[in-house]
Amino acid sequence: MNSQDADKFYEISSSELFGKQKVKLFEIDHIIFDFGGVLAERSFILKNLLDNIENDLSIKIPRIENIYYRKIKRQLSSGRITSREFLELIINKYYYPFQKRNGALPTKKLNIDYYLELWFQLHIKLTKLSKDMRKIIERFHNAGYTVNLMSNVYDLYAKSYEIRGFYDLFDNVFLSNEIGLIKPDIDKYKYVLNKLSAKPKQCIFIDDKIQNLVPARTLGMIVVNFKSFKKFTEQLDCLGFNEVSKRFRDEIEKKYQVYRMKKKQYKRARKAYKKSKKKFLNKKGKSEKELKEFKQKQEEYHKIKLEFQKEKEIKKHELIVKCELD
Repeated sequence: MNSQDADKFYEISSSELFGKQKVKLFEIDHIIFDFGGVLAERSFILKNLLDNIENDLSIKIPRIENIYYRKIKRQLSSGRITSREFLELIINKYYYPFQKRNGALPTKKLNIDYYLELWFQLHIKLTKLSKDMRKIIERFHNAGYTVNLMSNVYDLYAKSYEIRGFYDLFDNVFLSNEIGLIKPDIDKYKYVLNKLSAKPKQCIFIDDKIQNLVPARTLGMIVVNFKSFKKFTEQLDCLGFNEVSKRFRDEIEKKYQVYRMKKKQYKRARKAYKKSKKKFLNKKGKSEKELKEFKQKQEEYHKIKLEFQKEKEIKKHELIVKCELD
């Protein structure tokens, strides 16, 4: 997909993206979280680092809407270049070419290691995992859902997360720098679904950026636009997850299995009743006994039908939720 196609693909309004999403609670197996902006507040670490470099070296590093910057940042996210290589490209383009050369000695080489370490320490200092969101993750784990991380991340950030044990919270971790695919590339979402052996309707994806939710919604995932923890808890309530626990999920599964059993019974009873009815109506000279037997089968069929309709209503009102998650 080229850039023009991508822009066209992601031109979608909030109302078109969300609207009322139909959530079949009995189908949900996988919860997929983004990291920055969801599990941890956005701290704009790279911006702070580049601001520091600009001040230290008295240079200007164009960023907003700068094609070159966006290109190498994308390469960094997808793992095609390392954090060191990213800084080298920045310095080689915006620092070395503009240094005054006084005398025969070449321009002094910049200590990239210093800025790499500064970058790493900024990430350690400023990236804090939300205690509230950690509890949410644990609740989903305890309820038996698989909890997954799908994040656009640089190699240096990935190392920071790993050192602090953040990845231990998840059943599966899908990092852009490792798999070479970044959100909102739709291939990344397909990759994750394939690795989970999951259908889109079995997944809830939580991200704070609309553009990252579009491909997930397009594929058929349930999507949640994270704005704040308070809003997120309201969204979970809307989804029907006001009580995320093993008991909650067991009750959903039990009700769904009862519904499936009643549906099978109803289908068998309907088939048998239609066959019996056809045979009865086509027969001439029906006896009182035959009439009584047919009436009995008819009553049994209607009884099973009513039981199925009751379970169908339970499924409709207790196992299926429709809500807006914008």
